[in-house]
Amino acid sequence: MATSWCFTYLADRWRAGLGIFLCSLLLGLHTSTLAQDSRYQRILVALQTSDEALKSRFATSALLELTEVYLAEADLARKESEAAQNPAKLKAWSSAVEQYAIQLTLVAEDIELGLPVEFRLHAREVAAVSVVGRTVMLAHPRYSQQAAFEQSVLMHFCHGSICRELTAVDKAPIPIPMSPSLIVPQWTFSARGPSCSHINLQISFRDQGVLSQQKQLCQQLMQEVEMLATELGWQIRHEVAVDWETLRVKPTPMRPEHLVLLNDAGDSLLISLPILYSTPGLLETLSPWLRQRHISDGPPEVLLDSKVLGWE
Repeated sequence: MATSWCFTYLADRWRAGLGIFLCSLLLGLHTSTLAQDSRYQRILVALQTSDEALKSRFATSALLELTEVYLAEADLARKESEAAQNPAKLKAWSSAVEQYAIQLTLVAEDIELGLPVEFRLHAREVAAVSVVGRTVMLAHPRYSQQAAFEQSVLMHFCHGSICRELTAVDKAPIPIPMSPSLIVPQWTFSARGPSCSHINLQISFRDQGVLSQQKQLCQQLMQEVEMLATELGWQIRHEVAVDWETLRVKPTPMRPEHLVLLNDAGDSLLISLPILYSTPGLLETLSPWLRQRHISDGPPEVLLDSKVLGWE
């Protein structure tokens, strides 16, 4: 409802340049509960007392990501206007969004010039960044994509150990690799058919299948689950609560990555998981394995049947 109101309002008021800010404010109020207590929010809180260089770096990452989002929205509106019965409103919306994206780049340029950055955090709104009196709500124009936007900002900002230091906790670290290495599954062959395995995770295939395709599927899945387990381990290291019962994977429009929703606070991962996303029930089956992958005792044994899962 809020998005529809914004489109109508902007079609009438785009020349004044006021509509997008009001829509961002409205959608910011609408999405506030997603960011509360998430890792993204905790990093913003930590940045309040950090040096100006870190504040500027985060603000620049957020503004550049937001610029790309609005430019994509403008491009989509232009394409939709070609087939619309009344293209004038969509063209007006596209022009207004494009002008707003240009304004975002100007704010980013001010930051590069060394102007001070201030973050505004409110319990009932998404975060905002202010530079010399110009305030930008860090809100995706589409409610459903706010979590993906926030994760993209963290991906751009969290190079090196910055985010680990900002969200450091006084706990003995568990051994988690910085990134998963290339997985080499172990293969066994029997009269029932071939099977591959990796750290207590095993997939059985039918004997009449195409072995090259089976090997490719096994390699892809093992790489996906190892990557997901590594990312989940780092989230837990930073005190992100993972709700294992409701863990789910969603697509992201016009992007190759998938959005892994970790909890109701809005924490998420943005990684490519084509097999996990396209196979119903697989993530739930693998949840115990993912949960214990990086503990000292190791994960439990999980057996997957390619035929039952619809792969053969």
